[in-house]
Amino acid sequence: MRAPDGRHARAGAAPETSRGTAPGRAWPRPDGRRSLQVTLLVLLAGVLLVVVGAGRPWTGLEAAVSVPDLGSTRVGATHLTGNDLAPLSGLAVLGLALVVGIAVTRGRGRWMVGVALLALAVTLLAQAGAAAGRARSEAERRARQGQVVGVPAGGELRVTSPRAGPLLVIAGGALLAVAGAETLRRGPGWPALGAAFRAPPDRPPAPSDGAEPPWEGD
Repeated sequence: MRAPDGRHARAGAAPETSRGTAPGRAWPRPDGRRSLQVTLLVLLAGVLLVVVGAGRPWTGLEAAVSVPDLGSTRVGATHLTGNDLAPLSGLAVLGLALVVGIAVTRGRGRWMVGVALLALAVTLLAQAGAAAGRARSEAERRARQGQVVGVPAGGELRVTSPRAGPLLVIAGGALLAVAGAETLRRGPGWPALGAAFRAPPDRPPAPSDGAEPPWEGD
């Protein structure tokens, strides 16, 4: 029997499926897969920046004593990290838990993950800003009370405030906010996590043994 498009149709032939796709199986749209991949990378990069920045010195301390006729002599030096001032790395680890949340949720359930990511980002940014603002005074207070190992109390204090650590944490928090916003915007349409990193086949299935290839003409 001749099909309307000029090809001969064979009785019992299976209907054509999309190229390289098994019957009844729909591959996720490329834009949804790409959005999920980029969001996961941004989320992981944000967590990494927060952890690295929180472990760097946020304030440096040097103690010195004045010796008559000899001037000032340094007797100890140390620093306080971001984690000494706020639980920043602990908050960042929650971002990894939200990666699992993306994996186990589908559809509108991912809105909750997006809200949690935004809340985590706001909390991190607020904690980092507050810790950076009080880092100098907090370091001086601890040193005066003898609570800083390596810096004896009662000496002259010199306090420095490196900016690399706070900036890394703020950048990481901003990336987490971007990941949360994208999860809210596109999350319900994302595929399953496994499908996001499994490329669809790019070749049609080979014909079974004994099957004649389709041909045109009379």
